[in-house]
Amino acid sequence: MFDINFLKDMKNSLETIAFLKYPRLKNMKLYLENSLNPVFVRMTGSGSALVAYFQTKKRCERAKKRFIQKYKNIWCIASKTI
Repeated sequence: MFDINFLKDMKNSLETIAFLKYPRLKNMKLYLENSLNPVFVRMTGSGSALVAYFQTKKRCERAKKRFIQKYKNIWCIASKTI
């Protein structure tokens, strides 16, 4: 269940609806996917957050820094999965 390929193939069906109503969310997801080289990006549950998964802490911290520079008023944290 926690195999990386399984997780990459999973989808959140609410993303389509949320992105239609809030195009900025879609733009943020596309920025994360296309600019910051994550393993994958997903909207959580019903859309309380976007989560990007990275292979290393260094890549995560670099992505966080770049994301914060582009989206100055968006709350962003780095976290480790357990």
